[in-house]
Amino acid sequence: MEDIKKAYEELGLEPFASKGLVEQRYDQALRKHRARTKQAALGQTLPDDGFDFDKITAAYRAILDYETKQYTEAFEQEEYGKYKKMAGQAKKLDHFWRYYKIHTFVAIGLVIALIYGIVAFIDRQEEKRYLASLPPIDLSISFIGNYFDTTDDKNFETTNEKFLTDFPEFQRVVTEMIYVPDDPSMQYAYLQKAMVMLMTETPDLYIADEAMKDWTFQQAGMYIELDNVESLSHLVDSKYAVKGAVQEDNVPIGPEHVYMIDLTESDLAKDLPIAHTKLLVGIRANAPNAEKALQFIEHYAATLPSEQ
Repeated sequence: MEDIKKAYEELGLEPFASKGLVEQRYDQALRKHRARTKQAALGQTLPDDGFDFDKITAAYRAILDYETKQYTEAFEQEEYGKYKKMAGQAKKLDHFWRYYKIHTFVAIGLVIALIYGIVAFIDRQEEKRYLASLPPIDLSISFIGNYFDTTDDKNFETTNEKFLTDFPEFQRVVTEMIYVPDDPSMQYAYLQKAMVMLMTETPDLYIADEAMKDWTFQQAGMYIELDNVESLSHLVDSKYAVKGAVQEDNVPIGPEHVYMIDLTESDLAKDLPIAHTKLLVGIRANAPNAEKALQFIEHYAATLPSEQ
């Protein structure tokens, strides 16, 4: 009991505070931890305020375990308490039948999983053989925002063909799409998926619309700075330069740089089978093919209308 009281104290709460307060306090700690992680990524000094997210998480889990145990005991009392002295035997009998019923379903599930696993393994081997037969990827591109493929291509074959036509020296271009609608009320789930893809995948180029441009600027160190790229120097002070600063809670926390080039009016839009409003293009900071990504921007930037 003392350990549970200490867990509540670790969260700055009175012992046995409501579940809502526990969730609220942990959510505050989680947001603070994320903010400190961003500060550390930017090389900023963290305040020595004794904040220990690991201890707070351990306390939070201890409280959840305690509440689960209390719920289980209350459930068993309600379920088997009516049997009084025979409650133990009633519980064992109930568990016995549940045990074997579950095992039956588990056995059926295992058979299905085994069949599925064999089929999936064969499919993976076929896919590996197919991918091994393809040339190396010259450029990988990710559209992020309110974009729609206007064809029925599952693998963006028409889009990739356009790029291969525009860059005959390339042998293979890979395109993917992270759809995020314009409507803010519908964006949350899509942004969660987008965040996972940003963390786990490394395309060379991002092509974003206006809303996603602002959102990606909030991710520290995501883009290569284009200010000092000699081949693009003539665009740095033009309307085509997309400038911004790394943000935290929509507040700039660093100097402004050119991170993207607006290629909406360039030949990038010509014959592009993807519905769009903006084509803002930036190079990912750890792009595997950064030189070819820059070549992509240079090529289409050369087709932009002159500013009058």
